Amino acid sequence: MITTRIGVGDQSLVDGWVLVGKVLAPIGVRGEVKIEVHSGVSHRYSPSAVVYIDGSPFQVLSCRATPRALVVRFDGVDSRAAAESLRGKIICVPESDVPKLPEDTYYHYEVLGMRVFTKDGEDLGSVTEILVTGANDVFVVSGDRGETLIPALAGVVAGVDVKNSRLTVDLPETL
Repeated sequence: MITTRIGVGDQSLVDGWVLVGKVLAPIGVRGEVKIEVHSGVSHRYSPSAVVYIDGSPFQVLSCRATPRALVVRFDGVDSRAAAESLRGKIICVPESDVPKLPEDTYYHYEVLGMRVFTKDGEDLGSVTEILVTGANDVFVVSGDRGETLIPALAGVVAGVDVKNSRLTVDLPETL
């Protein structure tokens, strides 16, 4: 079974690192930065949490929410110039720091890039994007027949094999 909790937030995996945010811009003159959050893990930016930018650890000193982003202050980033040097940088954590999910629940980074096959063995392509909707996530699968939108529902997703990066689906006649 696949649940609507798929992709609780952490977005992509590269060489054992999971993307959890992006530094957008400095805020003020004391070294705070505005962050675009790519993680649903509630404590990811709590004071004393450690995240990585360009492979270097950054400890969170403070964090406050704004309507569109978080404003974070990191240890050692104490001026606007230091904050400006982080602009546009990707924020990651080691995959080992990502909380385990319940059985049959997956993060987006685990599903993105998977090859998708029908129960009959037809190769539909790869998951290139995951759309988050109010009801359930939708996989955007790109392949030889173009893009196919596949709802992440237990009745449609027949199997997920993270180890072999393979998703098996039982498509309704309307897809």
